[in-house]
Amino acid sequence: GDRLAEPREQLAASVEDGIGVDRLNGVREIAMLPLNLLKAAQGHPMLIELKNGETYNGHLVNCDQWMNVHLREVICTSKDGERFWRMPECYIRGNTVKYMRVQEEVMDKAVEEQKKFRRFGQGRGGRGRGRGGGRGG
Repeated sequence: GDRLAEPREQLAASVEDGIGVDRLNGVREIAMLPLNLLKAAQGHPMLIELKNGETYNGHLVNCDQWMNVHLREVICTSKDGERFWRMPECYIRGNTVKYMRVQEEVMDKAVEEQKKFRRFGQGRGGRGRGRGGGRGG
């Protein structure tokens, strides 16, 4: 019971405008939808590791709502890290991805765009749906 509550309090992040800092080790956490981050990463280099262990390094051209990704100037590395392939471009299906890594500057750009979006009141939720009262009525 009580012993579990202490570490959670130490790890509590202070969140302001979607940015939090872990008080224990200074790790930066960003509260953001993954697709917003991917849209901000367009044109930037990124690393993608697949569930099968292969990694793909390339520049993000585009992504869709299923997190399918189109990369250019790609270097693919085998699971064991011993074989490499250079490809002009590739398409990666979203459900095969284990994780994606983007540069710090992309994270900063995404946070700024999110702040701008919120500032103009275009964020999710909000009031009213016009006439008709929203769901069911």
